[in-house]
Amino acid sequence: MRKRTLLIALGTLSARPAWALYDPPPSPLLASSAGSWAGTLVYRDYQNPDRLVTLRARMTATLVAPDELALYYAFDDGPGKIVFSYERMRFDFAKREMEWMSGTAKPERNLYRTTTAETPADLARIHFERAVEGGEDRYTLEVADRSWSLSKVEVRSGKANLERNRYEFARSGA
Repeated sequence: MRKRTLLIALGTLSARPAWALYDPPPSPLLASSAGSWAGTLVYRDYQNPDRLVTLRARMTATLVAPDELALYYAFDDGPGKIVFSYERMRFDFAKREMEWMSGTAKPERNLYRTTTAETPADLARIHFERAVEGGEDRYTLEVADRSWSLSKVEVRSGKANLERNRYEFARSGA
């Protein structure tokens, strides 16, 4: 009996506490993105660039890592026609990079340079860009508790800057 008590006591004293492994918290620049959103996509028609097209849209954003967003879009593209899109954005703010993956049938992967990332007054704003033939594409992502927007501006040498598209969402239920 004494041996058993001694063994239990020694076992209890020598046992190390179990350390729980926790992931880091989400980036403050991305934390507000998670949730369901409803709004519009406005884009310039590629065949007639003077014409703006507006589609009603829904988006669900999920944090799949502290620095990565998964975006699921459903666009109302006319009577009875719903179009879907899937994207992932992985940010490395220390390296000032963002990897953007989109599509499933023909996945596309692009690397962008983040130029600024800030959180002024309850708003997260991230600017990122990439060089393309003849210029660059510049993006601005802005997220607040009740609003989410992403715009693309095409900057081409010898031409005026052109806003190509803009997503504008409000948090569903807001």
